[in-house]
Amino acid sequence: MFAFLSLALSASVPCFAQVDDELPDSLRLYREQIDLLTRQIDSNRVLQGAMRQRMRDLVMLKDSLIAANDLYQKELQEKNRLLTEQMTAMQEKERLVAEKEELYRQALTNSTVDKAKWEGELRAKEASIEAKSKEIDFLQKDIDSKEGTLISQREIYMNLLTEKEHYRHLVDSLQRRVNAAEIENIRKQEENKYLAQKAKDAEEKAAITLNKKKKVRPIQGIAMRFFRTPDWDIRLTPDHVDPTTGAATYSKVIRNRNAGDIEFDFVTGASVMLWDLTDFFNSPSKKDTLSMSRLPEIPRFDQKFNYDLGIYVGFGGTNLFKNFYIGPSFRFVDFFYLTLGVNICEYEMLIDGYKAGQSLETALTLDDITAKSWLVKPFISLSIDLDFLSYIKK
Repeated sequence: MFAFLSLALSASVPCFAQVDDELPDSLRLYREQIDLLTRQIDSNRVLQGAMRQRMRDLVMLKDSLIAANDLYQKELQEKNRLLTEQMTAMQEKERLVAEKEELYRQALTNSTVDKAKWEGELRAKEASIEAKSKEIDFLQKDIDSKEGTLISQREIYMNLLTEKEHYRHLVDSLQRRVNAAEIENIRKQEENKYLAQKAKDAEEKAAITLNKKKKVRPIQGIAMRFFRTPDWDIRLTPDHVDPTTGAATYSKVIRNRNAGDIEFDFVTGASVMLWDLTDFFNSPSKKDTLSMSRLPEIPRFDQKFNYDLGIYVGFGGTNLFKNFYIGPSFRFVDFFYLTLGVNICEYEMLIDGYKAGQSLETALTLDDITAKSWLVKPFISLSIDLDFLSYIKK
């Protein structure tokens, strides 16, 4: 038992340090995962913003395409108008040329007409024809200019169509990426909620485990009681053997197959703190000034641990309601409890008038000579905090 106490004391410091190391590591891991998921969500939101900007660009491109198409249609209508005017001017020119030819014929057939009059009329017709020719040339120049404008507008329109097709494919690609990002966002948000809840549970668990000033603590350990549970048995024992015939006579003898003074039991209970002794055990000890000058000062390994004195109530064995433990408990190095008290338990004992090794009558059985009885016996136990046990299992 004392060897077990020594081993527990030697292992308590690294166990406590391991808890202090694992707790920040677990919480830091949860926070890093949450930060990573947050960054991924932000990245997906940036991607969504880029897609929305592309959509706005596509809308602007669509508007530009519509405006270019409208301008192209106007230029085309203007070209058609000029072509119509050119056609009308050409028809007018042909009419004037026909009239001029008619005047020539009349002049040739009618010699009595005044020559000066015919020459004037011919010159007038020629001037009209020349004016119509210039008008036709001007109209042709306008038509050529409009044709160049239409070709340029057609190229712009085709470029806009090509750009529109490019943006359409780009938007489709971005839409697929955004859909995937939204699905990933939903998954990451759910995972983020799960991790946040897990981190919160870990913090709550750590707060419960490392709450050194909690008044009531569930504990579990091994108890050594100074009484062993009897295991009664009746055994046939030879009383006399005839050396000549080998015949023997037997008698029934009471026997305890579980003899001894010490028994171990697995106990579970709770310790209620009555006095906090932390300051007393952590206060600096008074040392002789001469010894301090000769020996180097060694730091106390338990300077961060808590101590208290309380009352312990627990149960043991398989039948919890017939095996009670009660007594003062001493907590040391935060999680360990040393208890010294009494065990109140129901045992199967011999009734008055019978004892181990006594011979019985032939008709008697164990039921006839045993009865249930409550006994109070001393015990000592070493236990550990259940909150600490449940935490290090994680």
